[in-house]
Parts: sequence; structure tokens; C-alpha cells
Amino acid sequence: MLKPVTVKLHFGLEKPVRILHLSDVHFSLADEVDGEDMMKHAAARRNTFFCEAGYPERDPVGFLEDAMEYSKDFDCTVITGDLFDFMSHANGVMAKKVLGGKDYMFCAGNHEFCPKVGTPDSFARKEEKMDEMQSFFRGNMVFESRIVGGVNVIAMDNSYYTWTEEQLDLLKAEVARGLPCLVFAHSPLTCAHLDHNPPHKDLHASEEEVATTRKVTKYIIEEPAIKAVFTGHYHNTLTEQLGDKTGYILGGLFKGIVGEIVID
Repeated sequence: MLKPVTVKLHFGLEKPVRILHLSDVHFSLADEVDGEDMMKHAAARRNTFFCEAGYPERDPVGFLEDAMEYSKDFDCTVITGDLFDFMSHANGVMAKKVLGGKDYMFCAGNHEFCPKVGTPDSFARKEEKMDEMQSFFRGNMVFESRIVGGVNVIAMDNSYYTWTEEQLDLLKAEVARGLPCLVFAHSPLTCAHLDHNPPHKDLHASEEEVATTRKVTKYIIEEPAIKAVFTGHYHNTLTEQLGDKTGYILGGLFKGIVGEIVID
């Protein structure tokens, strides 16, 4: 059973807009193609999420199926990453099965580029695997936007806790369209990772990447046209104060949690 969390925003729209936010599904599947070792790893990870979610009646695949059916009642659906718990043939097959033909926006999480949980993160591996990961999802997981009933919905990749100059240029171009904007990303803006000292093993941003990330983060927080930020990553539903706006952090879909954003 899905557990909706509702956020209400007031922009003075002629007609209300409803956006469904999903995050942290954590598919943990492996098959014969992935090999016996990965199948054992997948079983252990499924048990981890089963326990963390409090022994739910549905597994992550079932919750995503339910959520995509539920999404038919919304104007837009955004998935903010960690749909995979790790990279595997079985996870890719299942993602295509559940999401194929569906309309949604997607930005990656850090687990999308994880070959096995516990393996050190790597910027080089992320770059190498980006096209492969993109093949499982529609749209553009690095940056995508769409106008929904007078609201500019923007999904941006910060899966490894950094932003880029290219993303900043694209974001400024969207802001220039003159509509209220909502930014969706995987990692909360004030989490330790975006303080630019990532605790994940062997993941070290350069001084230039750190400076750029700080600049983009500052722009998102200070730009008046960006009205709110929606993220996941923590698996629990929380808020963070971002200047005079709010960052909404959504709990994991593996717990059945979905975000209903209602804008009028």
C-alpha cells in the first residue's frame, strides 16, 4: 500500500497542477547472467531493505508498479534516483519492464553507478557507465525540463554530489523563461556530500568541481524563480531550509512512500 506525503505550494495558477515524486526504489535483483556471486549479493540486499522498511507487504518492484499506476492521476511524475541498488542485468530488465512506455522524468542516484554495494564510488566509472544507465530510462538523466501547467519542472543529476557548469547554463536558460521553477535532484543540497567532502570511499572532487558545485548550489538557493527543491537519498521524509525556500526530502519508495506535490 502506497503512503502519500503531500506538499502544497501556492503560485497563483489558473488550474491546479499535481506532480508525483518518487525516489529510492532500490531494485536489488540479479540473475544467471549476473552470476551466482551477484545473486547472493542481491538476496542479502533485498533482505536489508525488507528489514529497513519494516517488513512491507510489497517489494520495491511491486511498489514501483503501484506508483506508476497511481501516476496516471498526476500531470507529471519525477523519479529522483536510486531506482537501482546496484548495476545488474536483472535490474535493467526489470526497469524496462516496469517503466517501458511510461511517461516520467528521471535523474540518477549514486547507486545507479554502483557495481556492487560496498565497492568504492568512482567518477571515472560513472562517466564510463552513463550511456548504459541512460539506456534503461527515458529522457535525459543529466538535465531535463518540461512545462507543466505553468510550472517549469527541472530534474538535474547530482548523483555523485556535484553539479557542472553545463547544468548551470541550462538551469539559467530555464529560469529565463519566466515561470516558477521546481528543481528535482537525488542528493539534498545541505547534506554532507554537497559540503564537498564526500565520505564515500575514494570519491574526491577536484577544486574546480567543488567550486562549481558551490556556485550552482548557491544559485539554486538564491534564485527567486526557483520556488522549492525536491530530493531523496536519506530514505526518510524530511525538510531542509534553503534560504527563504524549503527543500523537501522524500522517503524511499521501497517503504511505499510517494510524494504528492499540489500547486495552485
